[in-house]
Amino acid sequence: MSLGQLVQALAAEQPTAAQRAERLAADREVARRLIGINLSDEEFDQAPDVLGNIYKMAAEKARAARGSAA
Repeated sequence: MSLGQLVQALAAEQPTAAQRAERLAADREVARRLIGINLSDEEFDQAPDVLGNIYKMAAEKARAARGSAA
């Protein structure tokens, strides 16, 4: 497989901007139903990035554990 073919294959696996927007809208609709509050898209955009913060904390703990194991 050539580099160009590999790049094309990887690009084909990534969702398009329209697909990402559709997924975001669907996820927000599910969240609205689950929490029972109709938040606007602007309110969602202003909310903290909970999942991102969890990933950040996990990465910090992994680095700390790796540093103490050395």
